[in-house]
Amino acid sequence: MPPEHNVTSQDFADHRHLRYAGPIIDAHAHVTRTRSADSKDDAEWSIAQAETMLAVAEEYGVVQTYSMCPPEDIPALRQRFGDRLRFNGPISKKAIDEPDDAAYRLLDRFLEQGVDVIKFWSAPRGRERGLFVDAPWRIEAARRACAAGVRVVMVHVSDPDAWFRKVYTDVAKFGVKADQYVGLCRMLEMFPELTWIAAHMGGDPEHADHLEELLERYPHLYYDMSATKWQVREVSAHREAVRALIVRKPERFLFGSDLVTRDGLPREHYHSRYWSHRTLWESAWEGRSPIADPDYTPEPGGPATPPLLGLHLPDNVLNAVYHGNALRVLPGATTRPV
Repeated sequence: MPPEHNVTSQDFADHRHLRYAGPIIDAHAHVTRTRSADSKDDAEWSIAQAETMLAVAEEYGVVQTYSMCPPEDIPALRQRFGDRLRFNGPISKKAIDEPDDAAYRLLDRFLEQGVDVIKFWSAPRGRERGLFVDAPWRIEAARRACAAGVRVVMVHVSDPDAWFRKVYTDVAKFGVKADQYVGLCRMLEMFPELTWIAAHMGGDPEHADHLEELLERYPHLYYDMSATKWQVREVSAHREAVRALIVRKPERFLFGSDLVTRDGLPREHYHSRYWSHRTLWESAWEGRSPIADPDYTPEPGGPATPPLLGLHLPDNVLNAVYHGNALRVLPGATTRPV
């Protein structure tokens, strides 16, 4: 059985179709220390997967990565990688009845580590835990972060259309997809002094018209292009609409991978994600995604993975989304050797 990262036996060393030769800044990744699931010894935490991921990233032109990780991981990662890694602190609570102070203490730990960005994860499946983007404790966390000098907030507010058809069928519990953006708009209006990055193409690559409407209403809103399977599947399915939007608004998009370090991942796993992203955005390549995608429903007897149809973005757009916008928007961003 082929591995999930290469169902099609793609040669990831074949970069002939990748025409961009400049630097790339990854605005959305999860580089962490890792250890085996059954390990209980703190001494067994390792940065080996981080080493592998960032080495592969370098092969694809990624010179700097903004990582979400626990605050206790930051010192070791910073010591090893220096400015190749910058940090984004996810502010959350473990349970709906956990005191708000838990979120504020977590924020303080991230601030002590000098994070550049904070993150509010607010996917529909987090509603049971009270993880609304505009929950009162998140409003207060945004205020405190802003007072401490943080000027960038990343948000995850929605999930694929396919999930609303298959997973979020209880509308009373999860709402419809449009409901997910009510809190985001409220936060955008409450904090116009902050830069907001809506992860995963704003959680709605399926609807470029909606994404454009939000960009028109909120000049301090940006999108990152992360989440490989989701973007490959839906951007390819809506190729012309997404391409036209990015070309019209090239200054509002940031490259992101959403790659996650996990114990035991082979090197080729990381190759598959970077290869797919660069193929999607910069090339005219047409074929099948190499990555297994459980959210794709094949035609009877058809290929197991969705189409990957490259957008072949213009050179000036690639320069903006691959690094230019990050240099403007993200504190500490650099394309100099780090």
